Amino acid sequence: MTPEEFFYHVFCPLPRQGPGCTGATQRAWYYLPDLPLYAQVLDVGCGTGAQTRDLARLTNGSITAVDNYQPFLDILDARVQKEGLSERVRTVNASMDALPFEKGEFDLIWSEGTIYIMGFMDGLSSWSSLCRKGGFIVVSDIAWFAMNPPMDLTQFWEKEGCIPLTEDEKTEQVHKAGLKLIATYRLPEAGWWEYYYVPMLERIIDLKKTYGTHPEFGPILSSFEYEAEIYQKYKRYYGYTFFVMQNP
Repeated sequence: MTPEEFFYHVFCPLPRQGPGCTGATQRAWYYLPDLPLYAQVLDVGCGTGAQTRDLARLTNGSITAVDNYQPFLDILDARVQKEGLSERVRTVNASMDALPFEKGEFDLIWSEGTIYIMGFMDGLSSWSSLCRKGGFIVVSDIAWFAMNPPMDLTQFWEKEGCIPLTEDEKTEQVHKAGLKLIATYRLPEAGWWEYYYVPMLERIIDLKKTYGTHPEFGPILSSFEYEAEIYQKYKRYYGYTFFVMQNP
């Protein structure tokens, strides 16, 4: 098993592959003006689809859920089948920077916690072409909540290859991408701790029984624990912000 495969081995069984919660998805949804009754929705970077299934319950429309890791999609397919949602949820294996869809195909583009892979500005600029005029884009992304974050916090994010911007700086990027900002909403602490880190840390405790002393995998598990410690220590400085936008 490679380190990349081990990463997926850690996260596949978890209810979420990143911070979030049903309540936050619902709250961001309710900021949207009226959507068509049978809206076409694109969920980018869906993982195993916790928010995909939430979206399917919020609309009578159809959800296209995209990820580039097929086992995540297989799990999502099984879950929507079990919940009676398979007629309105389809999965597509594709990279978020090469989405195989037509211009203006979707009424709503949604992405929770994954746009950082492309970069906030690049993601918005790329995905907006797939959104119809007058349609909407909702993403959550990491942002600074307070100025002058501690050095070890900034170093942590630098090592992660993601340098957060302030919410105001990201708002400027929204406008530069030609989008209209409707609302912002910060993911509550429970979306980080109760629904993400607690299940992840329980999984790590179990995996350490087998992999804790492994020269490659042990440090990976420790890095996830450190990430949770960083959040607990510095959560007033950063978090996820939902940006609710319209393609004018």
